[in-house]
Amino acid sequence: MTLITAALVFLAVVRSNAFEFWDPAEEYPGLNTYFDNDFIGSSFSDLQKDYPNLVKISSLGKTPGENEMHEITITSDVSSWQTANKPSVKYVANMHGNEIRGRGLLMKLAYFLSTQYDSDQDVMDILDATVFHLIPTINPDGFDEAYPSCSGVRGRYTSDGTDMNRDFPSHWFSGIRVKTAEETQMIKDYAKKVPAVMGISFHDGALVTNYPWDGVPDINSGIYAASPDDSLFISMAKTYSLNHKQMYKPSAQCGHDDFKDGITNGNKWYKVYNGMQDWNYFYNDCFEVTIELGCCKYPTDAASTYSNVWSDNFDSILAFSKLANYGIKGRVTDFKGSPMTGVTITVSGVSKTIKVRHPEGYFWRPLLKGTYNISASKPGYYPLSRRNIEVMENESTVVPFILIAKNPSQVRRKARRRKRSM
Repeated sequence: MTLITAALVFLAVVRSNAFEFWDPAEEYPGLNTYFDNDFIGSSFSDLQKDYPNLVKISSLGKTPGENEMHEITITSDVSSWQTANKPSVKYVANMHGNEIRGRGLLMKLAYFLSTQYDSDQDVMDILDATVFHLIPTINPDGFDEAYPSCSGVRGRYTSDGTDMNRDFPSHWFSGIRVKTAEETQMIKDYAKKVPAVMGISFHDGALVTNYPWDGVPDINSGIYAASPDDSLFISMAKTYSLNHKQMYKPSAQCGHDDFKDGITNGNKWYKVYNGMQDWNYFYNDCFEVTIELGCCKYPTDAASTYSNVWSDNFDSILAFSKLANYGIKGRVTDFKGSPMTGVTITVSGVSKTIKVRHPEGYFWRPLLKGTYNISASKPGYYPLSRRNIEVMENESTVVPFILIAKNPSQVRRKARRRKRSM
């Protein structure tokens, strides 16, 4: 076992009861309605206007139904978030347009973080350390078609009939061309611009936190399919479910569901190919889970639905958000101190590697408590290893790397050619 003493059995679950609960709908009652896409855009614009040092908004583009896909970035000193030494978390919802709870949850999270920064030290601490990227709906056209129904499918698909959670590239079938809806392409393009460390996709239809793998070709549906970071994902999933007011309780589950501790491996539940969760983990180094927020996909009563989803998930979403800062982090530079990207970070004993994607060379690699060998490598440079790196529970260990070019003059020539081509 090349992993030194990693805690593969010990699973640290982060508790989050420090944040003072407040429902933004008390001051902004529109958050407890089934608001439309224009409301999302205008609300985000208001937050940016009122909190310019914390909030930056953008659009991923227009859907075929002429809806903007609105995004909000929230962190301290937001104007420099792209170069800041902070990990990003990316939370999206409403991939299936008729699954609506995540819309309300992310809107309230946006208001809570923005409005409470100056008055709540815990909010200040998390925004000083983390960048939040929130997209309340990635299928606004589908939402426009949906109507209250616990089990219907109207609005599930994009306007061209695509199920977005079957529409992402799969590393298992890399040679097979996947139909790509415009909304899916927007998310793919966005992921390249926002190198998130962790992510959540919110759904409805069950009450559970689902983690990779979602689908493995040689493992039948209903059988556990462990990813290289299985123990880490279990810990992440439990951090969410055990901080949730209901999810971990057997009595709160839906129908015949039987999820111990309110979590499940995706393939063990049912097999999904070309899903966003596995795509983000494999291709983008984003440790993402899928969270089902409730049994009824689109309840009739908006006020009680959004009030309950906020109170039930308040502790869990904030506890989960802390995880991006735990494990190892560092910066990779060359011998002159210039930041490097495209560097492979390897943890001994774990087949999953990550790439340094941050423009300033920063990286974050979530890990459980343990002792690890960590290495950094890039073609044209001598690899470098750090041995016996100790990671403590719910803390981060700084592991910097300075890589030396094998042929410095050749590297300088390549750098000059890249600059000329820009």
